[in-house]
Amino acid sequence: MKKVILGSMMFLAGLLSAAVLLAGTMANDWSVNGELSSFRNMVQYGLMPVFYIFIGIAVLGIGVAIWGMFEKKE
Repeated sequence: MKKVILGSMMFLAGLLSAAVLLAGTMANDWSVNGELSSFRNMVQYGLMPVFYIFIGIAVLGIGVAIWGMFEKKE
């Protein structure tokens, strides 16, 4: 049960961090051909590795939660 809670919290933390990062990059008024692009802004600021780390934490968290659900009880 502890792994399920840990995995769920990791998933939530990674997902919320990625969402805040996406929303935060749209606060700047950079546009590409008249269209706003969150990913373009992240490239301009050099935040793509951070975004990938946040998504990795979310994927790792959902993996830990699923592993905890199917683990044998002792």
